[in-house]
Amino acid sequence: MRRLLCTSLIAGVLLGSSGQALAASPPAYRQEVVVAGSPFQGVHGLVVADSGHLLAGNLLGQSVHSIDLSSGAVSTLVGPPRGGADDLTVGPDGSLYWTGFFSGQLMRRSPKGETRVIARDLPGLNSLAFRRDGRLYVTQLGRGDALWEVDPRGEKKPRQILAGPGFLNGFEFGPDDRLYGPLLLKGQVVRVDVDTGKIEVVAGGFMMPTAVNFDASREHLFVVDAVRGELVRVRVATGEKKVVAQLPTGLDNLAVGPDDRVYVSNMVDNDIRVVNPADGSVRSVVAARLSAPSGLAVAPDDADEQLYVADVYALRRVGGRDGKIAQTTRVLSTPMVFPMHVSLGPKHVVLSSAYLGSLQVLDRATGAILRTIPNANGVQGALELADGTLLVAEATTGRLVKIDTAEPAGVTVLTEGLKGPVGLVADVAGQEPGVYVTEVRSGRVTRVRLSDGAKRTVAKGLRAPEGIARHPDGGLIVAEVGRKRLVRIDPATGRSTVLASKLRIGLPESEGLPPGYLPTGVAVGRSGTIYVSSDLDSALYRFVPVP
Repeated sequence: MRRLLCTSLIAGVLLGSSGQALAASPPAYRQEVVVAGSPFQGVHGLVVADSGHLLAGNLLGQSVHSIDLSSGAVSTLVGPPRGGADDLTVGPDGSLYWTGFFSGQLMRRSPKGETRVIARDLPGLNSLAFRRDGRLYVTQLGRGDALWEVDPRGEKKPRQILAGPGFLNGFEFGPDDRLYGPLLLKGQVVRVDVDTGKIEVVAGGFMMPTAVNFDASREHLFVVDAVRGELVRVRVATGEKKVVAQLPTGLDNLAVGPDDRVYVSNMVDNDIRVVNPADGSVRSVVAARLSAPSGLAVAPDDADEQLYVADVYALRRVGGRDGKIAQTTRVLSTPMVFPMHVSLGPKHVVLSSAYLGSLQVLDRATGAILRTIPNANGVQGALELADGTLLVAEATTGRLVKIDTAEPAGVTVLTEGLKGPVGLVADVAGQEPGVYVTEVRSGRVTRVRLSDGAKRTVAKGLRAPEGIARHPDGGLIVAEVGRKRLVRIDPATGRSTVLASKLRIGLPESEGLPPGYLPTGVAVGRSGTIYVSSDLDSALYRFVPVP
């Protein structure tokens, strides 16, 4: 196991909620790697820039990268927050164009390195491609459903071509100047005449086709099916299909090189692989073990300290001591919806996600999804109370709400006026059960009484606190993302102590995202080991008490 020295040693928290000493002497911690990181936070759009380099979009990481195909080395072309690319392409003049799914902006970077917005107000902006005559087309998906023509220079307003085609995703223009692309909602690959809006089906029977590209002959399309994990070759003239390679589920996009090798991105596995269609062989280009680790949870009675990791594109079980990934429930191939927070109850796992706005309750023993509850208010932390009610932090509205067990679910506001609530941890030991909540906008940790929603400030003066967990001795462990450090807070006095600094946490905020969007998760095992997720590194770290 590779170990890193913690960048700062700890001074201890002196008093706990009972007013008694929490520790006889200030503890120190040793920082270690549980799961090593990746340059991406889920990789998406791809384009072959030249014979030796591949360009890749990193939506959650808000960056555009270049990959050296000979070495696999990854460099950043456009960093956060402007580089949040779902898909990308290179224009006739060599400019790089990419789509901002969350920001609703279309970006252009000239060969001189000048970056600017050329279209706005298109939420869910997803795929893009140039026609041979230099006209540029983009689609909305998820947060919209439309095909647009956009001026590559940004001097004219976008013009809508199609409304509601059925989620037209990664597409390309063919030799006949028709647009070829997949319709996610219909399981089809279609041909679109962008001048008339006419749609024709080329091939059907896919589960979830996410992108297409032509081969060198321009007679076949390569198609990736996210649910089946298949790379399929389609003869355009007849619609005949052949599976070229079987890959893991979660495929997002592809690019075809001049030698007909197919580069495929997988957002669930956060990797890029290259397929030789001549023999179906597959080789890794860039590999990873986690995608975008955010919320963390560990059962307080688990001696092995198995971590539940909300990895955005999957819910994973990771050994806190050995880093082994034992269980994975993946999005797209299951009904799971992009988990960003996770909490544990005796029988259930609760997930919440601001990505597509939902909460989910899973059976802890089997992993089966029992309930899915829509919530578009920037849902962050969520807890299950003893009676099965869900307590949910809405970062956009500033509320804590209770969601009952009925179908359809009823919603009751417990309290409001919070400034970007993100992390939640229960406090049920006293006579007045409550919950501690981090407020990323106000820099506070607030206790909210469950009986009536009364609020009490526990600590203030923090900068962007996100993840929060309860230490076995009663202290609160908080990821203070704005200062890139881990702090410990005495819930009785509010006194805070820095545990570690200069942490690799804290992607910058981006337009179109709720407060604390990709949260830094914190969990504490029964041994007192503190676990922290890194959004910058897509890694998982632990802080082990030094005897």
